[in-house]
Amino acid sequence: MNYIKVKYKILFIVVFLIAVITRVILWPTLLEANIDEAMTAINASSITDTGKDMYGVSFPVYLETWKYGGQSVMLAYLTAFCIKLFGMSMFSVRLPMLLVSLISIIVFYDFTKRIFKDKKIALLAMFLLSITPWHILQSKWSIDCNMFPHFALFSMYFLYRGITEKKLYLYISMIFFGLSMYTYGVSIYFVPLFLLISAIYLLIKKKINIKELIICILIYMLIFTPLFIMYLINFLKIDKQINLGIFTITYFSEQTRTNDMLLFSSNILSQLLKNIISLLSIIFLQYDNLPWNATSIFGTTYHISIIFIIISLINYFRKKENNIGIKLFVLWFILSLFVGIFINETNINRLNIIWYPLIFFTLYGLLICFKNKQTLIIILYAILFISYNIFFYTSYYKEINRSVCFGNGLKEGYEFLSNYNNSKYYLNFDNTIQFKTYIKFHNEIFNQNVLEKTSIEELDKDSIYIIKSSDIDKINVSGFTKIIYGEYIYGEYIILKSH
Repeated sequence: MNYIKVKYKILFIVVFLIAVITRVILWPTLLEANIDEAMTAINASSITDTGKDMYGVSFPVYLETWKYGGQSVMLAYLTAFCIKLFGMSMFSVRLPMLLVSLISIIVFYDFTKRIFKDKKIALLAMFLLSITPWHILQSKWSIDCNMFPHFALFSMYFLYRGITEKKLYLYISMIFFGLSMYTYGVSIYFVPLFLLISAIYLLIKKKINIKELIICILIYMLIFTPLFIMYLINFLKIDKQINLGIFTITYFSEQTRTNDMLLFSSNILSQLLKNIISLLSIIFLQYDNLPWNATSIFGTTYHISIIFIIISLINYFRKKENNIGIKLFVLWFILSLFVGIFINETNINRLNIIWYPLIFFTLYGLLICFKNKQTLIIILYAILFISYNIFFYTSYYKEINRSVCFGNGLKEGYEFLSNYNNSKYYLNFDNTIQFKTYIKFHNEIFNQNVLEKTSIEELDKDSIYIIKSSDIDKINVSGFTKIIYGEYIYGEYIILKSH
């Protein structure tokens, strides 16, 4: 008996080490910084230093960022905490996503162990999640929306334990459901509806009573209310800033995020068809033409997994499985489809709420097909996992770095500039917020001194200039060497250095 316990402990450690090693090899600098990642870092750094975001708003409940778009605040505040502890670096910027991703692997293990009452199945679940391309890739860099599926998992885990064990866990789940609202804007379409349906079901099945429901609502609303007010004043177009203690609720006059949602489309029926096609494409092809989300060769959960997902769902609805844990994942999956339909032409990171259910149903389908032959499952997915890593570290990461929203040579440009510490560096990129944010981010990482100069009539021989390619013909560059480092969001950029 003790031998069996020791065996499972060793297997648990081995699988978790596989997960950790896979995610920390050449982390955090293998992938260049993404523009959204840079914006989060700049806001987090500003909050760390001043208690205000880059626009001077005190502890906002939602970030303004680009003036026309926005970001949820959870990742920024976690990043601010890491910057406070370790200073501004790629390590601090990417640490929150890595840690939360690793915690999610342990939670997924314990969740499946409680659902199936079987440690062997739980270890298999942990192994599958540890080697899943989507989970590996999103843990290597940081973007606000990718916090959402993890916080949803934590919420579901405690909800399940609250239903099947102590009611205390039920209330803890409400804390996480409330916090999940601050991870990604799409949560407003998923979480309230999930909680409403769950509450009705649990009341009917007498899993909870009215008193417990009221306590749950109060906990959830206590956490969610500041963000709810933000959504309300922006929906009603009430141009007013509200202060709740140190926190600030802001009206965003130039927000365009509603353009991404079906209900705000000019032609809803036409857009609905496009959204359904996009949703099905994401699920079945596991690819969205965005290299930082997935590769077409391996997909998000490996292409073969779709077979087991279909088998598991057919089996569930045919047998009417009564396991409450499986029912939670089914509801999670169905509402993820609903979210996917209401996001205009969704992509993998916008639909990130669906991947945990699909990984769970991959596990469920494998158990149906292979039953006790788990060694075959491990061999099959181990081959896919090894192949994915060989592909990732030989060529795939380079494809991501060349992507339009990643550095695409800018990091190399800064490494070049680092050899000229006594020079002044001038940025000539008009009012492009994206590029200036990225430059500011790299200033802090590389300790450079890039000065903004919106117009350059005469070049100083002792200075180095970062020039937009479209502006190069307007400037007399005789005596300067042009060094081209690639293309970012708004075209090629050039570094000018005197001969």
